[in-house]
Amino acid sequence: MCTSVTSAVLRLPPIPPHYIRAAEQKQVREMTGPVSRPAGDHRSAQRIIEQSLITRRFLDGRDHYQVGDDLKLQVGDWTNANPDPEARADAAYNLDKVLRFIDNVDDQTLHASVSRNGYIDGFSDSGYARVENSEASLLRRFSWYGYEELRNQPT
Repeated sequence: MCTSVTSAVLRLPPIPPHYIRAAEQKQVREMTGPVSRPAGDHRSAQRIIEQSLITRRFLDGRDHYQVGDDLKLQVGDWTNANPDPEARADAAYNLDKVLRFIDNVDDQTLHASVSRNGYIDGFSDSGYARVENSEASLLRRFSWYGYEELRNQPT
């Protein structure tokens, strides 16, 4: 009697792009300031923003109005006001890391937000107000106090 066993390969669904892996979470928690893109990453700031759903949504809406200038002090200036394209790209890379990290903070900690939904929850429609204990309020604190604000956030 000959029995044939077909091995099945378990294929996991791809991780959504706004999720942040454990190694990257650890890296963000250890950051004390902005970093350069990894070696071999030659994307422009515009390309980084286009490829990141959460960053694109954040910058396309009004949400960045109240925190944008302070965010630039923490991650760098990703806009065309920055004449250095490499520095713009590094800033967009850092902004994307921070936004994805904050979107992945446990929603049991930030009660006014939904974790891992690809949005920074908690901004008003006008972009000038925010809900306390939300991703928006954490982003505001980050924009004022820097990477230390992210160090002990559960994801």
